[in-house]
Amino acid sequence: MNGVWTITRKDLVLLVRDKRALVLLVLLPLLFIAVIGMSTGQFLTRDERPRQLRVAVVDLDRSELSQRAVRNLRAHADLAVESFDSQEAAELALRQGVVSALVVLGPHMEERVDELSMRDLLGGDAGGLAQGGDAADVQLEVKSDFADGKLLEYFLVGELYRTVFPVVARRNALFRPYLPPEDGEEDAADAVSNGSDLASNAGAAAQASNPVYRFLVPGFTVMFVFFLINIMARSFIAERDAGTLRRLHLAPIAPVAILLGKTLPFYLTSVLQTALLFLCGRWLFHMPWGSEPVYLVPVILCTSAAATALGLLLATLVRTDQQVSSYGTSIVLVLGGLSGCFIPRAWLPELMKTISLGTPHAWALQAFDAVLTSQQVDSIRVMDCCAVLLGFAAAFFAAGWWRFRAATV
Repeated sequence: MNGVWTITRKDLVLLVRDKRALVLLVLLPLLFIAVIGMSTGQFLTRDERPRQLRVAVVDLDRSELSQRAVRNLRAHADLAVESFDSQEAAELALRQGVVSALVVLGPHMEERVDELSMRDLLGGDAGGLAQGGDAADVQLEVKSDFADGKLLEYFLVGELYRTVFPVVARRNALFRPYLPPEDGEEDAADAVSNGSDLASNAGAAAQASNPVYRFLVPGFTVMFVFFLINIMARSFIAERDAGTLRRLHLAPIAPVAILLGKTLPFYLTSVLQTALLFLCGRWLFHMPWGSEPVYLVPVILCTSAAATALGLLLATLVRTDQQVSSYGTSIVLVLGGLSGCFIPRAWLPELMKTISLGTPHAWALQAFDAVLTSQQVDSIRVMDCCAVLLGFAAAFFAAGWWRFRAATV
């Protein structure tokens, strides 16, 4: 064991002196996370709410009913409602992608709503509002290339129903007793308007724990943890060229002890790197650590074990620095993209999800997801993922040990 600790101390000193490695392992992933966070409006642009949809509204009716419809839309924290004086300007904003949807409250909205009956609201496909808001002189248009366009359109139709229903139902003797007094309806509308402040506060609360970073921090952390394999392989090549590995091989030290001594400093570096990234995620990006942060510890330890063992295997396979640059970087990027480090795993096709289970990255991401996004952590799922990661680590280490023994140093 003395030989193991001697090798470990020596390599730790070399790692601390290697400023380029420290930049690659800590500062570069933070830069990636910050830049992508800025692109989503979640870092340095804190005035924007996450995933806020911009909706253009043109009120040509200027009636109490149309103003109430606008207030109802503004009450939603996830909508940024922008009022336009002319329909032409709003349509231009939609075409240019400034807004995702357009709502035009026509000049005859209140008159058309007064002509509606309960059959128009409750008649299903035969109702007057079955095909949208034309019967109420309301035009709805969603940008054609917007991914969730249909969902947004259905939501806007629902908001139209919410505004129109009390007005139409009040004229029906069957429904009238179940509605608040007419002056109370205005109070209710005011309550909705005041509720927008509460919604804004809720949005601000959500801003304090940006959900975007629940994916960004673990995803890029896992990817850059595996970037350690490049640094580890270069360390082996440098010592091989300097003759250090040959001298260690001739010394009365078992090959396993040599590999443990060479691997342990990188393992400790990987654990420290991951811990620092999560601390920075909490401090800089207000990323929550889940309901039971203690489960992050085994996930971090097992992920680092798999990464350093893969680095050991790569170090025994490559012979030159050029091979490290080509093979190592390709492995990191391909496995990272395949497993879901760049985009949420939920967005991956089912086939790719299945294939990615052959990578340690995928199991690490699943474990982090189980800890960070669940109200109650599924400990069995976390431990299963950790067990698979340890299995990868054992397989990589065994293969690296076999290659180390077989190779001519």
